[in-house]
Amino acid sequence: MMKKLLCAAVLATTLICSSSTVHAGTIPFTVTVGGTGSQDPLSKRERKTDDGDTFAYFRGQEFSADKAGIYVRSYNLDKEYIYSGQKFLVSTTAGIRQSAQYNMTAPGGEYYYMKSEAQSKRVTVKGYYCP
Repeated sequence: MMKKLLCAAVLATTLICSSSTVHAGTIPFTVTVGGTGSQDPLSKRERKTDDGDTFAYFRGQEFSADKAGIYVRSYNLDKEYIYSGQKFLVSTTAGIRQSAQYNMTAPGGEYYYMKSEAQSKRVTVKGYYCP
C-alpha cells in the first residue's frame, strides 16, 4: 500500500513539473520623467531568459496624471546597440501589455533595462517590464 502511494506521489510530481513553463523575469518599475526637477527614467536591470523570444514586454499600471504617457524601450546593458522598438504607455490603456521586437537578436542570459521618456508633462508611472 505504501509503495503504491509513493509511486502515485512521484507520478503526480513528475506531471506537474513537466508541464510548468519557464518564463522570462518580469520586474516591477517606477519611473518619473518629464517636466522639471530630478528624473528617474530607468528600470532595474533584468536578465533575459535564453528562450529565443525576440520581444520585450511593457505594462503601465498606475499613472500620476490622467491622459499622461511615456515612451519606453528596452536596452541590452552592455551592448546598447541592441534595443527594442519604442512603445507608448498611456493612462487610458493602463494594464494592457504591449510588446516590442528587438532590432536584432537579443541574446538571452544577459542583462537588459527599460529607459523611458515623457510625452510632455511630468509623470510617474508604475508597471511591469520583461526583457
